[in-house]
Amino acid sequence: MGRPRAPRHKRLTQNQRFAIVRKRAEGVPIEDLAREFGVTTRSIFYTLKGDQSRKLDARVRSELVNVRLTPKELAGFDTVLTRHDIANRAEGLRRLIHASNDLFVPDDELANQMQGLSASLNRTGNNINQIAQRLNEAKRQGKTPPYGNSAHGQVRALAGLIFDIADQVQDMAQRRRSALSGEVARVLGGFADGPE
Repeated sequence: MGRPRAPRHKRLTQNQRFAIVRKRAEGVPIEDLAREFGVTTRSIFYTLKGDQSRKLDARVRSELVNVRLTPKELAGFDTVLTRHDIANRAEGLRRLIHASNDLFVPDDELANQMQGLSASLNRTGNNINQIAQRLNEAKRQGKTPPYGNSAHGQVRALAGLIFDIADQVQDMAQRRRSALSGEVARVLGGFADGPE
């Protein structure tokens, strides 16, 4: 009669490995996991280590990103994906995430221009406040407001300045939007799909 064979180690299925990783992340002790799945604590350690190695491998996509959108936002995104022949939303988001360093950078030139416009608007606002203050003082004193041709010319010039500033802001916003649209188009069209 031969010697009894040593029991073979139980081989975990992929679903069991996923369950072990999930439960460990929830705080279940390693010893409890070993008992539940009928394996040694060493098997649990190997399973967890293998999952960490898999996550560190940059080619393996293991992280999930969720985002909520309105139906209109989603329709707009789908339209852009269709225009660039991108098969699915995941690939479009992946391309944008890969390029986020280049896309989401502050526009220093735009910031400087906005500071200049902000200063101009502040000066214009101060001038308008001074005109309004003089008109109110005259009204309180029962006098005819000192609003002659020169005052009228100043108000018209200030109004023109405000309209010019509004046009400049609109033009800067349009240029920025066009630049970002061009960059997004380049990103969406430029990345090949990596391995899953």
